[in-house]
Amino acid sequence: MSAPERYLQNEDFFLGYTTEFTGTVTVSPPLNAHEIAYLRKFACTRRMMRTRGPYFADGSGSFGQGNDPDIIDFNRPPQGQPGLWCQWVPTGDGAGIEWDEDEKFYDAEEWMRYLIDHFLRPGAHAQRHAEFEKFTFNHTVDGEIYAQGEDPEDQWILYVTDNTVTTRS
Repeated sequence: MSAPERYLQNEDFFLGYTTEFTGTVTVSPPLNAHEIAYLRKFACTRRMMRTRGPYFADGSGSFGQGNDPDIIDFNRPPQGQPGLWCQWVPTGDGAGIEWDEDEKFYDAEEWMRYLIDHFLRPGAHAQRHAEFEKFTFNHTVDGEIYAQGEDPEDQWILYVTDNTVTTRS
């Protein structure tokens, strides 16, 4: 049982669980300006079911959470996305991906895999969409990021090797 699951079982009222991440994975070649801008916007918007599709990263209101008519469900991410918030962001120079330092980042491993499979690697899913014509889809991600949850025993490492994501406690 994971530390967050133990936390859930031991509390009468769950407010969330925070894991902090240290480190940056390397993106080679570095992201271009269009990729950096989009991935930052993607991470800054709530990932909700919308008629505009899973890659839509605009919307009205704070963090794209306005009462827009295209929203199907405010509390359900688009199919295939691990959760409502992706907190992996590109570094300023586009040579890495790191945690945005906001609290309560869930599904970190799955989100890293999603970014690589949809936006970064050769043959990525978004390559078939015209709005990504300025993406290169030629990146390789490598490195490790250390994770420390609120529970002192909740320590693990996220590894990325040649675009493959794994974890180890």
